[in-house]
Amino acid sequence: MATSQFFGLMIGYSGLTAYQAAENTVANNVANVETEGYSKQYTARKASDALRTYTSYGMQGTGVTVTGIEQYRNLYFDNKYWDNNADVGRYESHGLYMTRIEKFFEDSSSVKGFSTIYNSFFSGLEELSKNPGQTSTRTAFIGTAQTLTEYFRTMSNRLKNEQESLNSEIKTTVERINTIAEEIASLNKQVNVIELQGHSANELRDKRALLVDELSKIVDVKVTETPILNESDNNKPTGANRYIVQISNGAALVEGYDYNELEVIGRSTKERRHQTDVDGLYDIRWKNTQSPFSVMADNLSGSLKALFELRDGNNNEVLRCDNVSCNSGSVTMKIPNTNGETMEEVVSKLNMPPEGVVNVGGYDYHYESWSLDEDTHTGEFIYTFALSPGESDPSSLTGQKARVGNPVDYQGIPYYMSQMNEWIRQFAYRFNEREKKGEDLNGDPMGDRSFFQYKDVHGVLQEMNEDYTGVVYSEGQPAANYYLLTAENLFVNEDIIKDPRLMSTTEKDGDVNTDASDIVEELLKIKDNKAVMEFRGCTSSEFLTCILSDISLNSMSAKTFKTNSTNIQLAIQTQRDSVSSVDDDEEALDLVKFQNAYNLNAKVIQTMTEIYDRLILQTGV
Repeated sequence: MATSQFFGLMIGYSGLTAYQAAENTVANNVANVETEGYSKQYTARKASDALRTYTSYGMQGTGVTVTGIEQYRNLYFDNKYWDNNADVGRYESHGLYMTRIEKFFEDSSSVKGFSTIYNSFFSGLEELSKNPGQTSTRTAFIGTAQTLTEYFRTMSNRLKNEQESLNSEIKTTVERINTIAEEIASLNKQVNVIELQGHSANELRDKRALLVDELSKIVDVKVTETPILNESDNNKPTGANRYIVQISNGAALVEGYDYNELEVIGRSTKERRHQTDVDGLYDIRWKNTQSPFSVMADNLSGSLKALFELRDGNNNEVLRCDNVSCNSGSVTMKIPNTNGETMEEVVSKLNMPPEGVVNVGGYDYHYESWSLDEDTHTGEFIYTFALSPGESDPSSLTGQKARVGNPVDYQGIPYYMSQMNEWIRQFAYRFNEREKKGEDLNGDPMGDRSFFQYKDVHGVLQEMNEDYTGVVYSEGQPAANYYLLTAENLFVNEDIIKDPRLMSTTEKDGDVNTDASDIVEELLKIKDNKAVMEFRGCTSSEFLTCILSDISLNSMSAKTFKTNSTNIQLAIQTQRDSVSSVDDDEEALDLVKFQNAYNLNAKVIQTMTEIYDRLILQTGV
């Protein structure tokens, strides 16, 4: 077969079109040099199929063919980036919220915090010891006590508001996950429609990868892309691909053109995990199967996990029992007293809800009330949970492990609320206990009158019960014990506020002694005497130091891990960019290179045109 006399023109033309396409691709790269998520593109070329000429040289080249506009992208670096991005999201959220919580406990010259208020309280108490019979001195001290109770109520409200904020952010984050899933599924379809026709959907692929970048900061992500084969044609690739996005230990979020949605479900009052939890905290489940979805496994990360840790973190402190006893209507836990704690100390640390869920052998049972007693022979603390009507019989689970609440190994809102409640209960108990030994200025014994009280759910102040044995919570029959006293409902006795003479400053002896202050002298010991009150191995006045040490440790940990994960991310991003990012200098060189190639092909055409002109017009062919 002989080649056409005009064959050289066609070869030159193929070069012109190929390098024009290459220059257009370079122009597109330069135009998108600052576009987020854009991957550098290149014109893929190959030599056109040669022709057999049946001559001595056998084959004749036919020029160049553009096979497509491809992009530089390395899935290995993408996966590395997505894996690490979850850690970045988690520690960013930790750092953000811990900084805010740290601000709540601030105590400085401009912000009156716990230490300032507590010192003022004891300064007022010292003044009272000097003039116990002076009404104005009593009034001034009671004012400092009201400031102290108001401080804790304010702190409780701030932390609860923060918990509500975290809860709302969880809902917003879940909605964003659903939106991303829907967009990825839609892009999967668009990409396949284009690539089934033999074209490259580079911009759509970049947009999809950018969505995965965002998703990977929220939850752990695993992406797989496999070609769809044509079963009727020897399983040859069809040009389409199956793009699958899995989150949190392999749960399928997107499968090709389909996606699964998540939804948030608010917990009822009976499903609260902690005594101080706000109502309606969200759990997550799959919308199509109603099965639970969790991001709390130890090997998982992401900002969504951080939100749950901050909202529900209890430092892994929940009530546990290794050998539970059950019958048809109750669950009983016997907890050994290995630390030699008193009933008062045990009650002060309780943070389980009045009614909630007890998990026995992996099964949840709702309880409507509970009681706590101490076995005087064994020293065990006995918790008995009365199950709600309609609950199944757990008797067959006797001997199994049980717990109340979900252990979350992070110091979040419930932990700090529990720390405040523990301190308040111990402080109020010791203060009230000493106050009740004395008599007021009328010569009447304090009796059951408590200086510090709590308001019940109806807003009624309750006198405190000193007897910790038989602590019970039952709807309609709340015992006035210190378990029910929290930072949220701590108040000074209104009768004492109205009439400061009702506060006792001296032991009851039947005579009114306005100058005696032996009770006040005992109360002053609460501040710095660990034998009178100890909190986490410290004195009562060092409460803020204990709390701030926890917060500082968590903040520092978040900053350290964020820095480490960010540095790793930058290293991976550098490797990622080395493959897929647009470099101005490289594009400038490519532009010159492709322009020269284009000009050379134009020169070929010009030369071939002159040859054909001479051949046709001057030889008469």
